[in-house]
Amino acid sequence: MNNSTIKENEIYRGRICRFTHNEVTFEDGSTGYRDVLHLPGAVAVLAKDDEGNIFFVEQFRHAIMENLLELPAGMLEKGEDPVEAALRELEEETGYKAHRIDFLCSFFTSPGVVNEKIYLYTASQLERTSQHLDEDEFLKVRKIPEKEIEQMILDNKINDGKTILALALAKMKKTR
Repeated sequence: MNNSTIKENEIYRGRICRFTHNEVTFEDGSTGYRDVLHLPGAVAVLAKDDEGNIFFVEQFRHAIMENLLELPAGMLEKGEDPVEAALRELEEETGYKAHRIDFLCSFFTSPGVVNEKIYLYTASQLERTSQHLDEDEFLKVRKIPEKEIEQMILDNKINDGKTILALALAKMKKTR
C-alpha cells in the first residue's frame, strides 16, 4: 500500500517549516494530490525531581492564541540525535540537567498532512544549572506535584497532546 510522488511543488518555505503540494500515484494507478507540512521533528521531556514534582513550562502559543502548560519540548536541529535534543531542551527551558534519560515512545502528530515525528523521554537525577532560552522564547517553569496532574488533565488545565501522551505512558510503564 504505497503512493509514489510524481511531482513535489514547494508552496512555502519558512524558518522552521515548509509546505508542499504533491502530485501522487495511488496504489490502484490513479493519480491525485496530497499536501504536506514538513517539520524537522521534535522532542518532549517528562522530567521528575526527587520530591515527585514534574517540570512543566507555561508559554503563549501563537497558533492557538493561548497560554499552554506543557512538558519542556523543542525542535530537532538538523542531524541532531533525539536524546541529545531532549537533554538540550530540558536544560535550556528549565535550567536543569538530567543525569538519567529514558525513551518513552515516538509518534507522528497528524500523519494525514504533517510529517512531524515527536520523541518522548523521561528524565530524572536532575541537577540545577541555568536556563538558556532562545531570544524569542518567553516561558515560566512550573514544578507540579505528580499527584495533582491527573486532575489537571481531567479539568482541561493540561491539554497539550504530547504532554498528555507522555504522562499516560509513564503512568502505564510505572504500573507494569
